[in-house]
Amino acid sequence: MKLPSFWGKVVIGLSIAAVVGWVWFAFLSDSESPHDGTNATHVHVKTTKNGVESDSSAGKVIWTCSMHPQIQLPQPGKCPICFMDLIKLEIDNSSAVADSYRQINLGSDARKLAQIEVTPVNRQSASTSLRMVGKVEYDESLVGTISAWTAGRIDKMYISKTGSIVRKGQPMAAIYSPELYAAQAELIQAERAKYKLTPQSSSLLRTSIEDNISAAKEKLRLLGLTKMQVEAVLKQKNPSKEIVIRAPQAGIVIKKEVVEGAYVKTGQPIYAIADLSKVWVVLEAYETDLPWIHKGDDVEFTIEAFPGDQFKGRVVYIDTMVKQKTRTVDVRLEVRNPQEKLKPGMFVQAVQTMKLAGADDPQKTFLVIPASAPLITGKRAVVYVELPENEGTYEGREIVLGPRSGNYYIVKSGLKENERVVSKGAFKLDSALQIMAKPSMMSGSSSTAHSTNVGESLKAPQLFISKLSFLQTDFDALALALRQKDNATVQSLFKKIGQKISSIDDSMLEGESKRTWKEHGMLLTNDCVLGSEAETYKRQHEIFTSAKFNYEALRAAFGIEKVATSLTPAMDVPFTFKKQLGHVLTAYIEISEALSKDDMEAARKGASRVISALTTVSRNGLSKQAISFWGKQEQKILQNITALQEESDIATMREKFFAISKEFLSLTERVGIALPGELYEVYCPMAFGNKGAIWLQQDEDIRNPYFGKSMLKCGEVKRQLPVE
Repeated sequence: MKLPSFWGKVVIGLSIAAVVGWVWFAFLSDSESPHDGTNATHVHVKTTKNGVESDSSAGKVIWTCSMHPQIQLPQPGKCPICFMDLIKLEIDNSSAVADSYRQINLGSDARKLAQIEVTPVNRQSASTSLRMVGKVEYDESLVGTISAWTAGRIDKMYISKTGSIVRKGQPMAAIYSPELYAAQAELIQAERAKYKLTPQSSSLLRTSIEDNISAAKEKLRLLGLTKMQVEAVLKQKNPSKEIVIRAPQAGIVIKKEVVEGAYVKTGQPIYAIADLSKVWVVLEAYETDLPWIHKGDDVEFTIEAFPGDQFKGRVVYIDTMVKQKTRTVDVRLEVRNPQEKLKPGMFVQAVQTMKLAGADDPQKTFLVIPASAPLITGKRAVVYVELPENEGTYEGREIVLGPRSGNYYIVKSGLKENERVVSKGAFKLDSALQIMAKPSMMSGSSSTAHSTNVGESLKAPQLFISKLSFLQTDFDALALALRQKDNATVQSLFKKIGQKISSIDDSMLEGESKRTWKEHGMLLTNDCVLGSEAETYKRQHEIFTSAKFNYEALRAAFGIEKVATSLTPAMDVPFTFKKQLGHVLTAYIEISEALSKDDMEAARKGASRVISALTTVSRNGLSKQAISFWGKQEQKILQNITALQEESDIATMREKFFAISKEFLSLTERVGIALPGELYEVYCPMAFGNKGAIWLQQDEDIRNPYFGKSMLKCGEVKRQLPVE
């Protein structure tokens, strides 16, 4: 029987996997229902003999293909891709309350049958034992070649065998060359002419003879003679028929290219000499071990010839190419060999405990998960996390893995300490999600941002929307840095964007808003981690494309384009004017800090700085509309800041401060302010007899200026404001 082709085997393998996944999913679906209040996606799979079974309480009925779960049709039939019979799939209405597109629930019986096991995410030191083999080679930088600097005949070879040990300056061969003979004659004749000079000889003649001598010496030097040999020629009365070639360095003769009596051309090699006081050891390392190997690392190794001896070398080079057959990379060690025990060609074995870069501090630990937990395909790694608040509920996450450390993987992004990941049975959960056409190991991320009506934006707090909107500035800067191929700036901006995403509070999101944010926010965070480490332009551009896609999906889902206009200053004013307003606002923040500490004297000093900063604000370059607006705002600020400065009652001070805060908020919205860092609008609903009041500060840690120490943390951050 003819065996199936490679692609035939692949199709058969995928078919078996899909059938197993489908059978498993059917098993899951018949498991016990989740407990009341469980936020989970639960799917029922039913089969009938007589066609479509109707159950209005169960939820939406679709027909799908076990091989192609992305096919979802309202009626039974054939799969348009593989023409298999479609299978009925009934989605529970409770799926709407799941917090993630990748969420699934298992009953207790299903968990037992699936043998689901979970393991906490721990912190531990990062090290691993690497086993590498290789061999000793010559240090190419210490291999010298003796070549013929001029054409001629080899009359005598003083070293006739390879393997001979030579010292520096030792005679190696005698060569007869007509060109060398003529050059010697020129030097001797020029030197004789020098001795024929008399006191009456002209200076021009003296100079000419000296030039001839210098030229003849240089010619001999270029033909390979040493300075000592040139001086010896000067002492001779007649040119020598042979010139002795000497060893340029000490070492071992590893090649002898010619034989005695042979004619050689200019540049033809005669000997190669290797200095074995230092050698190379070239080891083969698996590509998966490369994250643990760094230039400058010390590596210990042994050789069979000296079983009791330990040798040590330093990593000086890691090859840039992976060998296709062995999937290994050459790692070169530089090894001192004063006793010349190490001979080129000897086999080497290295067993080395290596530490991850940055793990030199014994106190530093890394997040790790069992090697069995992640499902890895291509560049993606998916894990399933047990949600403690909902028994039997698991959530899929894409994470960024670091190198493998023994039986563990280091986690760079996507998990927190003490979370519990599925270490056994993850593939079964993933198979179930594949059948449901949800994001999984094979199907990738969700292709749609949300499932609300066309044109309808998801709901989210103002702070969430504003923070999401202002990320556009960072993406624009990142695109510019990529065009300029500014590697350091690209990495820095990826890191900055990742930090901003991590600071976004999603606790107020629910339903589709939360699912959309968790999906694309997760992928965007991973992109930023990878981008902050990417070193090549190609890789940075690939990651930027992925990050931009996920950011645009979020912008579209939450209707960022609609609110962007409200976050953009209405008036166009010079940047210098905005920067001067920034100095005024900095002094204003000093008043806020003073009032939050109930410090009236410090508040007065802050008021003085506001007044001083206002005098530096120039109206040059402002339009008539901007001058008119600024004039009114400046008058109100001065009036209230002067009153605040003169007040002796802190309650009245706080009333004036509220009036000033409203004017600064208006300035920020209408003309914009240039300020290092960020700026937030904060609101206290209980201020002034529950009437409420706002103020501005540069971070999200609430320090209430209206209540001070009595209710320092009263308030909420409403939104992030635009600054330049």
